[in-house]
Amino acid sequence: MKVISENLPQPLNNQNVTFESPKDGETLLNTELKKLADDIYHKSGPPELDQTYSKPLTMTVSKIDMTKTVDDFMYELGIATGELYMPGGSVPKSVEKMLSPYDALLSDINNQAPSMAYKNWGISINQSGTLEATGSITDLEKVYLEEKLNGSAELVSAIKDFKSNYLKYIGPESRGYGRYDVTNDNFADVFNFREMLESSRSNDDFKRTWEYETNWLKLTDNILSQLKRSAARY
Repeated sequence: MKVISENLPQPLNNQNVTFESPKDGETLLNTELKKLADDIYHKSGPPELDQTYSKPLTMTVSKIDMTKTVDDFMYELGIATGELYMPGGSVPKSVEKMLSPYDALLSDINNQAPSMAYKNWGISINQSGTLEATGSITDLEKVYLEEKLNGSAELVSAIKDFKSNYLKYIGPESRGYGRYDVTNDNFADVFNFREMLESSRSNDDFKRTWEYETNWLKLTDNILSQLKRSAARY
């Protein structure tokens, strides 16, 4: 299980509990490791045996700094799972909020520059929170699209919410999205929000049943697909 303690929210009482190895623990461990390193393993057989396996053993010991108890961590894992995957969670909800301003923006772009409808372009967010146009487009098209994208306050806000909540809750999660290394530094290189929105639209039956414009099951599939393609795996 991957635990990135510095990414986890702090306990409600703001008290950190630090666990460190005992004062002489490192010396003791290194002594025992030295004994293991000197061991030579033999086949079973007569008393006088030829050496059949000898391998140096190298291990290191470091102090462990934990700011959470196991119960705290399990609680936060449950919260993170809900926020990342469930339809009422902050990450799926942020995608739901993107769709309406995205469709309005797309309609405006298609009316003003119909050729863009046939272009392979995407949407990312950089470290400073500015939306960027990506894909197979010219520099002029990139400038045009980025002016349109960042002119939509609703779309910018929803994508910022996605990013902040994704990075906030990914810390204790290690079974799905958490298997991939995503940080503020590489976020723009991992997620294409145009692809995410187009891939997760609800059909009529899903809308009638769940009253969501986006299908969070398709959304989860697309996020995992983009992670597999663009992010390193732990």
